[in-house]
Amino acid sequence: MADEAKDTRARLVDTAIRALARFGLRGATTRRIAADAGVAELTLFRHFRSKQELLATAIAEFRPPIRVPEPTDDVAADLRALLTAYVTLTDEQQELILGLFAELLRHPELLPERPPPGMSSVMGEVVQLFRHHQATGRLWREEPPEELALAFVGPLMARFLLRSVLGVVFPLDPEAYVRGFLAGRGADRGQGER
Repeated sequence: MADEAKDTRARLVDTAIRALARFGLRGATTRRIAADAGVAELTLFRHFRSKQELLATAIAEFRPPIRVPEPTDDVAADLRALLTAYVTLTDEQQELILGLFAELLRHPELLPERPPPGMSSVMGEVVQLFRHHQATGRLWREEPPEELALAFVGPLMARFLLRSVLGVVFPLDPEAYVRGFLAGRGADRGQGER
């Protein structure tokens, strides 16, 4: 019985984040969320006191479905794996990401905790990848690992937004992208990967 309640709660949380992204704050009604989750609206209210509580929980627990690679001894391979994971995420979850960002911009009150813990955990994993390669001497140590992560992922996010919102597509060569990053931020700045 406890497993069933846990599954129902998880389904409601997942459905709520997707409904918020797709239908907006007003359109993500408890009736719609319950129906899409395959439960009665009363069941939803057994798990959450209000729509606000459900959405707050959904946002706090939302973890983008990306598999951040475990650090290895090959910085270039790790960065290619991260790039591939990011591109896959933005290709497969475009509607969810754009819709969620739009609603969070329109309704900042939905974000009492910044950044939300689920998203923060993913960002922490990405930063840890860069921190690992700094500690092993494969990446430049003079820049905080958070800045390295942002320098790597930021242009990928810009490409995603330009493509998704404006239809502007720039070709992406993963090998060249990683080589360029390492040429500027590798352990021997300007000398590329080691």
